[in-house]
Amino acid sequence: MIDYIVENSRKIVFAVFFTTIIFVSIIFVKGIHYEFDEESFLPQNEIVRANEEVLQNYTNEYTAFILVKAKYGNILNKTALIEILQMEKRIYEATKAKQLSVADVISSAFLFFNLSVSYEEKIKEIEGKSNEDIKKLFHIPLISKRLSSFISLLLSKDFDSENVTAKACVVKISLDSMLIKERDKALEEEKKIEEAIGEYDFIQPYLIGGRLIEEKIMNANRQSLLLLLPISFFLVVAVLLIIYRGIRDVLLSLLSIAIAIIWMYGFTSLLNYSLNPFTTAVPVLLVGLGIDYSIHIRMRIGEEREKGRKEAIKISLRTVGVALILSALTTSIAFLSNISSFIPLLKQFGIISAFGIFSCLLITLFLAPFYSKTGHTLSNSFARIAKIAHSKRIFILLLISFITILMSYFAFQIETEFDMMDFLPKELDLSKQIKYLLQEFEGAKGEEADILIEANVANPEVLKKIYETIENIKDDPYIVRSNKEAQIVSIFSVMKEYANETYGMKYNSTFSSLYYKIFDDDLPKENATEEEIIELYDYLATIAPDDFKYVMRNDYSECVIRILTHTGKNEGNISILYNELKKDLQVKDAVITGGIISSYVILKELRASQVKSLFFTVLISTFILGIVFIKRGESLTLAFISMLPVVLSAIWIIGTMFLLHIPLNVTTITVASLAVGLGIDYSIHITHRFLEKENLVSTISSTGYALLGSALTTIAAFGLLSFSLLPPIRLFGIAISIAIIYSFILCTFFLPIILHMWKSFPSLK
Repeated sequence: MIDYIVENSRKIVFAVFFTTIIFVSIIFVKGIHYEFDEESFLPQNEIVRANEEVLQNYTNEYTAFILVKAKYGNILNKTALIEILQMEKRIYEATKAKQLSVADVISSAFLFFNLSVSYEEKIKEIEGKSNEDIKKLFHIPLISKRLSSFISLLLSKDFDSENVTAKACVVKISLDSMLIKERDKALEEEKKIEEAIGEYDFIQPYLIGGRLIEEKIMNANRQSLLLLLPISFFLVVAVLLIIYRGIRDVLLSLLSIAIAIIWMYGFTSLLNYSLNPFTTAVPVLLVGLGIDYSIHIRMRIGEEREKGRKEAIKISLRTVGVALILSALTTSIAFLSNISSFIPLLKQFGIISAFGIFSCLLITLFLAPFYSKTGHTLSNSFARIAKIAHSKRIFILLLISFITILMSYFAFQIETEFDMMDFLPKELDLSKQIKYLLQEFEGAKGEEADILIEANVANPEVLKKIYETIENIKDDPYIVRSNKEAQIVSIFSVMKEYANETYGMKYNSTFSSLYYKIFDDDLPKENATEEEIIELYDYLATIAPDDFKYVMRNDYSECVIRILTHTGKNEGNISILYNELKKDLQVKDAVITGGIISSYVILKELRASQVKSLFFTVLISTFILGIVFIKRGESLTLAFISMLPVVLSAIWIIGTMFLLHIPLNVTTITVASLAVGLGIDYSIHITHRFLEKENLVSTISSTGYALLGSALTTIAAFGLLSFSLLPPIRLFGIAISIAIIYSFILCTFFLPIILHMWKSFPSLK
């Protein structure tokens, strides 16, 4: 095979370029899709199934918000309220969307809580009132209670009910629930709202919509790439020129990496996979491994140059080539272990990475005959470092042991976070307004947790159990409260809104009369029958179909309890909430679900996937290396020694991420995998070279120099991500640069010392 590669290099190159054209054609025809939403990370389990059922079988809203700040200090001023209503009128005319604001509530209060009046009537009503009239409204006992229940979550925390002042409010815009799935239409609707908002004298509105946020993220990502990629490219070229000292080999290395990345994207398109935050890491891996493979092949050819060009290439492929194949095999296994994950995107990440790694290997081997055979003397300074490492090996071992113990402790402290908002650049005005919203509005922190109850909800006994569950939930941590009341929506709260005149603004006298015949103190009376409760439900479904379907299925076979929470999407907080909710359940057939619980599932699965992936990687790679070393007549111990720096580098980088306050998220979760992937590669090269030289100093000064070149070019390529506009990509750039440094240090200086000890003590062998 090696002789064939050398003797038929032109034919092989033609085959490589022909394959590249095929992959380019696939990309051109099928395109590359980017998937960037929370749903794409969801595994398939009971919690996710229940959440899907809530979305499909119940009334849901696609919601956007407008943050409205008062230009002159008080959003409850008459002029500000009129402008809010004028803005809502423009939005309604553009989209027909339902809206809710303090201006709606106050104008409706003046109109005896009639919510169905037109915007013209609402504006006319406020225009006919004075600021003093608005203040008096908040001090009428019966009305003030109903007002407070509606507006407390719509106003900023500084709301002063005595003086009737607040700096800001939010306008809730409820759009068609179908937009939850139809992303392009949702963006279109949000842009319509943005255009309709307009400018005003007394208020400053800011639209905060999910799809507009995603668009801002993608635009910032493109802007970052346009800025950073050219700089990154020139840095890589500069480092490679220093290493190769010739433009031909630099271009050949870059060409092989470019082809491998094209193959990877073509393969992704062929399998109808979508690009996502995980796949950001794959080009990092391919550049790191591609440059590493090229440098080792190129330097070995240079070392054997006196034997003639063809012979030098053959020796390089027989020696370094074997190490590269072994490295690619074990590194691919490291990433293919993600197939065991329940998260579809992690599975795709593993398959794409493995294909990219073998593409990188094949292209490097196929282009090997075209590298120049000139070489140069290795850096004397690097050889001196190798001698120092040899003389101070006991100190180095003790230092690395101490650092590992420390980093192991920190690694267990790291938390996992999952929030798409993290991707918003902090410099954007939108980011600042979202931060203001989260800080100043209690309700804005809210994430919904749901409890899907699959039981006969018309049965009085079942209703009592549901009521007990809700009462248990009220004192749980991380529940949003307004006026000390837990924000929970259920069949009980919906019925109360229509039955109790003092509770809400949707009072219906006929329903109220029917309700109090059957219910007393929120619970069915002792003599209440299932038929009576069904009759009550039927009437409520007639007068308020959307509100009823928000909490109840049409056939009354199940219902949902909706709980507003504020966990900050922190894994520890969600875990506490989830466990508390499990304790609260009094109904047998109930599933805790909802967006925030789905996030918790993602966080748990991300962490579990990485732990599982690292475990299988170390286990299988050790097994493969063990077989190879035993066949060579070496000890199985050598396989464990080779994997040691790989494990340490993963521990070190996770511990360091904790110290630098870098959480595990959808981008940084792959850093440990990359540390393992590069670590295995570096480790195999060092071990393979040591077995040839059997000398610590010459191993470090020769192969170590090649690894330094590989590490520097990879850092040059992707360290610049630390200057990205997107915070998670910035953190990824920092973390991956540190991970590469750790892999290089441990494999280049720590591993040869351990190998030297292994050689020195026959009992270990």
